[in-house]
Amino acid sequence: MEKSGQKKVQYMRQNKEPWIDTRLTEEEMVFLNDAISEENLKNYSGKLAGNISKSELIEDKDNWFFESTLKELTEKMFYRKENNYYRYHIEKEEPLPKFELYNMWVNYQKQHEFNPFHDHGGLYSFVVFMKIPTHWKEQHALPFSANSNSPHASDFQFVKSEKNSEGCIATYFHLSPEDEGRMLFFPATLQHMVYPFYGTEEERVTISGNIRLCYPNIPKIDPVTNSTYKERENLLKIMEKQVAVVKDEIKMMKKEREKEE
Repeated sequence: MEKSGQKKVQYMRQNKEPWIDTRLTEEEMVFLNDAISEENLKNYSGKLAGNISKSELIEDKDNWFFESTLKELTEKMFYRKENNYYRYHIEKEEPLPKFELYNMWVNYQKQHEFNPFHDHGGLYSFVVFMKIPTHWKEQHALPFSANSNSPHASDFQFVKSEKNSEGCIATYFHLSPEDEGRMLFFPATLQHMVYPFYGTEEERVTISGNIRLCYPNIPKIDPVTNSTYKERENLLKIMEKQVAVVKDEIKMMKKEREKEE
């Protein structure tokens, strides 16, 4: 599937937030809708924090969504750290690490369901709002929400620590059908949650996924099915060998440094 030259809208709040707020192209949305429409998708609910009745693992066929969309955002996020930009882009001490989309899933959230505070595995994560059946203004106007000094029914929320303070900062995203096609891309360790919505039998549909460093010599383990003991044992042996190689390299470097001194 080739990607068109359609320009994407991308913006960040004050250019200081740890996430990237962007919108997908029509072509990208078609690709994701096709992915969640596949038959016989694997149930993924038991692997997730969400108090949501239906979540399914989906496939990035031919690695298209990663190459077309996620790779650029991953590298942009990676370069945000000054040392990374200087090390890999300016000094070019070594090639840029390779990244991969580890897993991706779709959530079908019904009214009253929610996603509690949680973070993700890997380096970076994302959420795409595919279908939003409610409007935040109507949700915030519900009696139990309107009477509060902090109405948040149907909101998406990030929580981050405040520098040089014991406090935390919460950022809320008020969602409506206008947000369909919007994607938040963020560090996997950033805590976030989804509040419940009310008053409709329609489902809210979102897609999420995790990105990690790519280790070509380490085989992927299916995140849904339990791997066999033998698979785990072989994986451990591969990792132990790689650790041993790195330790030998460090010893050699240490000896060379001692000679120079």
